Amino acid sequence: MGESAIIGVAVNTVSATEIKNRLGQYLARVAVEPVAIEKNGRLVAVLLSSEEYETLQRSDDFFWGQAARAAEAEGFLSVEDSLNYLQDGTATEDRAAS
Repeated sequence: MGESAIIGVAVNTVSATEIKNRLGQYLARVAVEPVAIEKNGRLVAVLLSSEEYETLQRSDDFFWGQAARAAEAEGFLSVEDSLNYLQDGTATEDRAAS
């Protein structure tokens, strides 16, 4: 098992063959830390716990929610207006003006 850095975080690195041969061992290990998987010397995947995955998903959702609110505050269409525009070609402001 080697070590590599993914986005500045040191993680243990194993070959795809090693994962295949000892999957149970590495499934237990990801409860403690992610495991990077290499194939032919190239990083191809990272095995992580479901809890860590859910944390990343929540973080991603929060980031894009904040970005959407900032865009709306700058004058971009809201989600509702975007959907209306896609469905009937009008935004709420267009309908209010007519």
